[in-house]
Amino acid sequence: MKVTFILPAIGRKKGEKYLKSWLMEPLTIAVMSALLPDDIDREFYDDRIEDIDYDTETDLVLITVETYTAKRAYHIAGEFRKRGRKVVLGGYHVTLMPDEAQEYADVIMINNCGNNMRELIKDAKAGTLKRVYTGSPCIDYKMADRSIYARQQKKYLPVSLVETGRGCYHNCEFCSIAKYYDSRYIHREVGDIIAEMKSCRHKLSQGNCLMR
Repeated sequence: MKVTFILPAIGRKKGEKYLKSWLMEPLTIAVMSALLPDDIDREFYDDRIEDIDYDTETDLVLITVETYTAKRAYHIAGEFRKRGRKVVLGGYHVTLMPDEAQEYADVIMINNCGNNMRELIKDAKAGTLKRVYTGSPCIDYKMADRSIYARQQKKYLPVSLVETGRGCYHNCEFCSIAKYYDSRYIHREVGDIIAEMKSCRHKLSQGNCLMR
């Protein structure tokens, strides 16, 4: 079975380069890849820096959607669905706007993708995909799979991102993240953070490892 990950761009005009200062490794993709079983073949297209092969042979197309990439994400989803591919949309925008997202996908994933991802793959193998997978706010991976970047030799800035937690204990009225996590902060295990920092290609000692 093969899964194709897509990171949509905010907007990239054909023939023009994307804003270079934004071209860090997309941690979300590495986390999702880490949640896949070892027997799954995987590929990744970063819409910011390369053309997407809409004709690629794949079983599932997973697209992460943020509000500022939603329009582009929906367009990409449509191109794959025209070709008979099953499209899964997830991310904070999908979680907050599920009815909208369902119009453009075969499957949507609501909330964080840990248990959702495992159930999704199990159902995909069995041919019993559901329309909606609903998880809960959580962190349930040990190490992000950064090998997903190297598979197609993508050129990113020499910066590695490491997740330390999710959410926020403040309650700013304009912030969707505070609302989603109900003004809570979920800490990642300290041992996992340290192990991942040590594994990064761009080490903290070089001043190039960022935590979020």
